[in-house]
Amino acid sequence: MTKKTSIVLLCLITVVVLFFGIFAFIPDGLEFGEYNKFYSPYTLIQKSSMFGDYVEATYQLKLDEGTDFNHVKSVLKSRLEKVYGYYSVDITEKDGVVTINMPQTADTRKANADSILSSITQQGKLEILSTVYPNTGEKPSYDEKAVVLTREHLRGATTRNYSNNGYTYYICQAKLTGEGAELVKEAKLVDGTMYCYAVDETIVFAATYQNGQFQIYGSNQDSSRFLASVIRTGSLNATLTRLDIVDVNNTLGWLFAVIMGVAVLATFVFFAVRYKTLGIAGILSQLIAVVLFMYSLALIYMSIFNLFAAIGVVLAYAFMTFFTIFTFERIRAKAAEKTFAAAAYQGFKSTNIISLIAHGAFLVLGIILWVIPTAVTAPMGTVLVFGAILSFAATFGLNRLFAQVVIEPFYETSGKSVAKK
Repeated sequence: MTKKTSIVLLCLITVVVLFFGIFAFIPDGLEFGEYNKFYSPYTLIQKSSMFGDYVEATYQLKLDEGTDFNHVKSVLKSRLEKVYGYYSVDITEKDGVVTINMPQTADTRKANADSILSSITQQGKLEILSTVYPNTGEKPSYDEKAVVLTREHLRGATTRNYSNNGYTYYICQAKLTGEGAELVKEAKLVDGTMYCYAVDETIVFAATYQNGQFQIYGSNQDSSRFLASVIRTGSLNATLTRLDIVDVNNTLGWLFAVIMGVAVLATFVFFAVRYKTLGIAGILSQLIAVVLFMYSLALIYMSIFNLFAAIGVVLAYAFMTFFTIFTFERIRAKAAEKTFAAAAYQGFKSTNIISLIAHGAFLVLGIILWVIPTAVTAPMGTVLVFGAILSFAATFGLNRLFAQVVIEPFYETSGKSVAKK
């Protein structure tokens, strides 16, 4: 490749990456056409109330006999985490008034904050009746005398969905306790028959008794997850009456983004000053990694971006920067006595094993944290997994590719070593 071709290629790559980078951080919906609106990856990443806008909802609390607020708070947090993936939601109580700082939903295609609040504050009294669900789809009236099972008679709730004839079924599947199995026998429920189930004494949909367990159908994925959460953690055992709901703007997320942007820019300046032309390879590689990281969190998966996810971002970027510097220093040290091509080859070769082991360990750590469903581990683990993969792609792949294919012609043309150029 000639020097002229390298310059053209570098300009082309830079323009493409900057184009996608700009669209990754557009703050508000960009209107196009008559009905459509584009939302940037930054906008679509679900943020906690610490980093994004939220609604402050207040409720009058009336506890059932024998229940304290800690139980209510635990159930609310469980529903938010298990159903919607919202960790670290601030829930407090003072003088009988409960305050919930609910993050605004980033993706407009999903349930908004108001509907989520309405869902999680339900009592959650689940009952399965002996009433057969009609083929017409019309919901019969609730009859307390027809109740066969309550939430206490169900266990081991899991969720799944399947598609048939273009329609998707969302299912909460639960096993019966010993007492529940006896009650089913006494009520003479027929295997394979669809019976009505009710939530808070209102008929919702159908539940099929089959092979000693119930398949409870929800209207969507969130509703099936809600049913599973009710079976696992029980009802609220309290009545929450909404008093007020207020929108609250929060710019801390943008402040963090600006600080990280300054840190990234400072890293690029360091690469350019320290490694001269070779630094271009590191700048392009990390710029691509940063842009892909934003799209990954927005379009692949991110439960919620909270303080621990932010810490994970800092760790992941520092990890990637370290291995770029670690490798470039090896190349720089060998450049005084070798050609650039030889120095680059030896430099990358000398760090291969260390890079593989370190990135593998980083990835495993991220996976372990990701699968632990807590406010600390899940968000941080998600960030570390994407960070490990993109760091490896940048430091092990893109740095090598740009240095040996795009940057090398500059040194071959001038005849200067990397240490001088």
